[in-house]
Amino acid sequence: MASTFDGARNDLPLWWAVPMSGKWMVALLLFSMLGTTGCSGCLDPAETLEERQERLAKEDTKDDFEPPKLNVLPSDDRRTQLNRVKPGHWVNVSTLMKANNFDFRGELYASTVDSNSRPVPITDTDYYFSATRPLALPKGQERWSDLLFYPPLFERNIAQPRFLGCDLRPAGGGRPVLVDRLATTRMYPQEYYMVVLASASDEYQFLEVTDVVRPLFPSLTPSEQAPHYRLVLPKTVDRVSVPENSMAWTSIAYVFWDGIDPELLSLDQQQAMVDWLHFGGQLIISGPDSLDRLKLSFLGDYLPADDGGSVELGQDRFQEWNDEFVKTERIYESNKWQELRYEVDLRAGALRGSDLVLRPEAEFIPKTGNLVAERRVGRGRIAVTAFQIRSPDISRNWKNFDSFLNGVLLRREPRRFKQSDDEQAVNAWEGSFSPNDPRLVTSLRYMSRDLANLMPAYQQRDANLVNEFVERDPMVDDPYAVDETPDVEEDESLEQLEARIQNTEQELNIDAFSGFTYDNQSGVAGWSDSSGISTAARACLRDAAGISIPNGNFVLRVTAGYLLVLVPLNWLVFWMMGRVEWAWIAAPVIAILGAVCVIKLAELDIGFARSRTEIAFLEAHAGYHRAHLTRFTSLYTSLSTTYDMTFSESTAVALPFGRGADSFSNQSRRFGDGTSEVRYHQEGGDIQLSGVQVASNSSTMIHSEYFLSTSIEPMFTWKTDTAEMGSLEYASTQTLHDVGVIRRNAQSNKIEVAWLGDLVPETKREVRFDQVDDQWLLFDQWTESPVLSLSPTEGEVNLRHLLNTVKDVRQLKRGETRLIGWTEEDMPGMTITPAANQRTIRTMVVAHLQHAALPVPRADKNTRRFLGQEPAQMQMMDLDAIDSL
Repeated sequence: MASTFDGARNDLPLWWAVPMSGKWMVALLLFSMLGTTGCSGCLDPAETLEERQERLAKEDTKDDFEPPKLNVLPSDDRRTQLNRVKPGHWVNVSTLMKANNFDFRGELYASTVDSNSRPVPITDTDYYFSATRPLALPKGQERWSDLLFYPPLFERNIAQPRFLGCDLRPAGGGRPVLVDRLATTRMYPQEYYMVVLASASDEYQFLEVTDVVRPLFPSLTPSEQAPHYRLVLPKTVDRVSVPENSMAWTSIAYVFWDGIDPELLSLDQQQAMVDWLHFGGQLIISGPDSLDRLKLSFLGDYLPADDGGSVELGQDRFQEWNDEFVKTERIYESNKWQELRYEVDLRAGALRGSDLVLRPEAEFIPKTGNLVAERRVGRGRIAVTAFQIRSPDISRNWKNFDSFLNGVLLRREPRRFKQSDDEQAVNAWEGSFSPNDPRLVTSLRYMSRDLANLMPAYQQRDANLVNEFVERDPMVDDPYAVDETPDVEEDESLEQLEARIQNTEQELNIDAFSGFTYDNQSGVAGWSDSSGISTAARACLRDAAGISIPNGNFVLRVTAGYLLVLVPLNWLVFWMMGRVEWAWIAAPVIAILGAVCVIKLAELDIGFARSRTEIAFLEAHAGYHRAHLTRFTSLYTSLSTTYDMTFSESTAVALPFGRGADSFSNQSRRFGDGTSEVRYHQEGGDIQLSGVQVASNSSTMIHSEYFLSTSIEPMFTWKTDTAEMGSLEYASTQTLHDVGVIRRNAQSNKIEVAWLGDLVPETKREVRFDQVDDQWLLFDQWTESPVLSLSPTEGEVNLRHLLNTVKDVRQLKRGETRLIGWTEEDMPGMTITPAANQRTIRTMVVAHLQHAALPVPRADKNTRRFLGQEPAQMQMMDLDAIDSL
């Protein structure tokens, strides 16, 4: 069969089908194409192996995202930090991220996970916590993203490792584009941060090898060997690596300040430091290079002294130090025992210092030769030195600097070193305190977190008070009946209960620590659902169930109204229209409308749809315009509902409220056996806690805290005119009720009280104190108040449990004055959606009008060299050894 070729269907004809003249033209065309390609492949030298590897590396496509780097604040660039996290303390987590191949817009998602990447639940709740915030990553640029985060307490195995689960999620949802697990290191209860903000921060590494920062302990468990302070030396070039949220400063005990520009701190960091100071933080300023810079800064109004000019500090200025903090020691040296005194010795000549000009609110610390001044700032303090703290003649060459650091600069209890079983020198306190008691390591305190839970003792005192009333007049038995009995264990007599209560108070050392206790994991100032305030608020919320059951009158009114419309009114309307038969047709319609009306009326009367009951606690300090607000909110719903809580205060933190040791969960039974997620979302200054699920016909409770700016002026201003009189100015916007003022007289040590009643905004009151006969009753008016009475009043939320927790006069030291009152007005800063039809809010207000004066500092009873030489631990404690920890 012959094959045909269709030239119209082929672009190039076959070679043999082309005429001879065409073949020459094709050959010429091919030859010219060879010239256009060049001969570089033949003439250039061969590519070397290194050049090939470099070319392939450039051509290789990078991963979309660089692995994130975690930085837990406060932090520095030393390898010893290890991203330390204190359980139960909110932390500021800074994460460094980079997108390599494209711009990315989404959110950063973080949660605490175990070694199997399972979410760690919040203690005593049915929820686990996650934190999110929007994130934008320009291509090829590194970005720091700060996130406020909560590491839960351990429930069982405290040695189990924990990780920060860090995910990048695209905007609008979807699968994570990056998943990473970043290791963290647990801090023990007695461990707190000591932060040095200095232009030459490396010169403060000497603090690391003091027996104050790293006490001498025998070789015990890691928790007992852990230091009291983790020294942090941030570089202060363009940013300062400290938290921007006040709630993340609770793990910081002390800050040293030396010569840095205060403008390096952001406005949020500045506000956080001032909040921290008012609630017990301590700032130590090295005066010569700092006072002039701080005079016009955010700390200017709180400084103890001004710089009066440069002076030379000669040997004679330190004689008082040598008399107080130097002891004659028996030392084995040069193969013989010697009596030696290690005094301040200015071998290099006089020190450069500042002439401190004391401000009216401050004083020189006794026994310091007027070289250290201090001033109270709320519960905290600021101290300033006339000398450079980092001066080698003071901090390195003087062997008794540790005692001076402990007693004067840090204002801690004196110590007594003793011999351990293995004949080593170990740290101990002069008093009968545990060596690692966190209350002696930091002075930071929040009443809502740190007051001890003594409710059984307070209930017993209330019961005794009722018995006294009954003995006076049997007719008052019913009005003062106490519904709740003390927490008596099975087969426990009243005498055994009282003995147990007394033992508990002795163990907590209530008198020595003003009623404050600590947690075995979080130490002091950590988030707590088991403190005295939390326990009292939980009891108050349970007493006020949040739902008002309809009484008989409500049922009769609704039934009568329904029958009135259905029968006579229905018949009368259609009789007047001449269509009586239509009344039968209207009856089903009236029945349906009646049912709708009954449901709506029930919602209004009993909170059938949703109900909100809230107990709040506001703690304020005189002379400050911000207060710490703690809210305990109970949310009830008749139908399964998911709640969101939005906060306008940037410091707000919130979590589900723990059930308490004597309660069980009904949420997990209805939503499943697993835990559900609550998400803490941060965007700009707005905070939202979302995903709070409440099962039908049940309630859940939320614990939230934030710093509230009550007004531009200080909320309370207090001045003492005479021994018996004081002047109080109140500038907030809420009216306070049943206000009483309690103080412990600084001279007589007796309890004195003054009754104010209602305290309206923008008022000034003169306060006259009288002695009190009954230190538990204090005011008869409190027992007569429906909100503060010994027994709950029907239809009223009772705050008696909270009142008992804050009116215990054993919490007051000499010279301390405290105001107590309450308000029914809603505090600003929080919105709950969906809103509740029925809402009841009560807030207990406590103001510290005056704090006790600080005691005279005392030197340590002995030195670590009491055995005749430097302990072996100190000889091995050099910086290289510390860096390896």
